Amino acid sequence: MKAEPVVLATAVFSLLVGLGAYAWRSRRGDGGGSERAYVVSWLLISLFPVLLIFSFFPQSEFSAGVKGATATGAVALFVFLWWYGTRTSRAAATVDRLRAELAGRTREAEELRARLRLPSPIEETRTYEYVLDGAPDRRLVVITGDLRGVKGVDVWVNSENTDMQMCRFHETSISAIIRYEGARRDPVTGRVVEDLVADELRERLGGQPSVEPGTAVVTGAHGLAERYGVMGVVHAAAVHGTGAGYGQVGNLAACVRNALTRAGEVRDGERGAGSVLLPILGAGTGGAPIEATVRTMVNAIVGHLSGPPEPRTRSVYLLAHTDAELAACERALEECERLRPAFTRPRAKRRPRGGGKGPAHPLR
Repeated sequence: MKAEPVVLATAVFSLLVGLGAYAWRSRRGDGGGSERAYVVSWLLISLFPVLLIFSFFPQSEFSAGVKGATATGAVALFVFLWWYGTRTSRAAATVDRLRAELAGRTREAEELRARLRLPSPIEETRTYEYVLDGAPDRRLVVITGDLRGVKGVDVWVNSENTDMQMCRFHETSISAIIRYEGARRDPVTGRVVEDLVADELRERLGGQPSVEPGTAVVTGAHGLAERYGVMGVVHAAAVHGTGAGYGQVGNLAACVRNALTRAGEVRDGERGAGSVLLPILGAGTGGAPIEATVRTMVNAIVGHLSGPPEPRTRSVYLLAHTDAELAACERALEECERLRPAFTRPRAKRRPRGGGKGPAHPLR
């Protein structure tokens, strides 16, 4: 019943070394050579109970068979513990590895789903006002919702192509909305009987097939005046044909500056335009990244408001039609050190998928 001190020391030493090797292997994962650590660690761990049992109880018996081979005594116990521990550890490591792979794939799927998710149109028209430091009469206002919910802004900027060919009436782009709402329509059927904005735009071009990127052309508001209180429309050449659709022009900042300058030239008798509305230029059919586009536009707008020269349009509205556009505007404006918010931000409602267009609200 009395064990030799050397045997006990050997048992404890093998246990400690085996546990250390096992812990090292577990931290290392499935790296090269770590499988051998499992085998060695369980060889050492298995020695501990075998040495203890057969040192204190030398008459103990144990028999085991593994894959057709049978052993008895201390050897049998040692082989059984080593085989069982190694097999269980490998199985547990495989489960852990598969769980880690599953977690990684799940994260990748969530990231991909977020990237592929279509932006949701915002239902409600709300305004978020930012004022220029040192000049509180000059402001940049983010306005959410559909363009047809905007009322009381003097000039609308139309994101147009370098051919100045407006979109068809019943499309959903800014160009199509301005063309349709600015036209003279049959009061009964709603069909366009006179294409007023597009006709004037063609006349302004004077037979030119296209304009340079960033060019801004002014036309009258026509039907937009009565319906939305608009004084004039600035058509900004923000996209150009690429042979496979449209792409955003390279000089977007210059395009924004040109549009704001031309908007300041719009007059209604003795009254000059004091406010202008811009959509996110070139991020629709132009396919440009929303974040970079908004950041460029915000910097150009701040430059316009700051002057020189003294801006004629001191209120610039930036239209955020979707949740993605609103989020990009919020980030860009929070990063801008020359603007400060003049509001307590409420949450904008999103249009339910498959639902109709929400009610339009005037600016407030």
